[in-house]
Amino acid sequence: MRYIAVIFWSIMLGQVAGFIGGALNQQKFNSTYSIIISIVFAVIFSVIPLILDSSVKDEKVEKNA
Repeated sequence: MRYIAVIFWSIMLGQVAGFIGGALNQQKFNSTYSIIISIVFAVIFSVIPLILDSSVKDEKVEKNA
């Protein structure tokens, strides 16, 4: 459920950022492009904590050994 919420809010905030960025650059707003970029960043930011958490657990196991 947490990952669904992350993807949902990533899409919403990505749309807002894409709209504002397009307006500032005086370009046409592309909704599809904004959704794709938002989902990519949501996946990246969802995977990073899992990778960092596993590396911290590995260091604790090495210190206890």
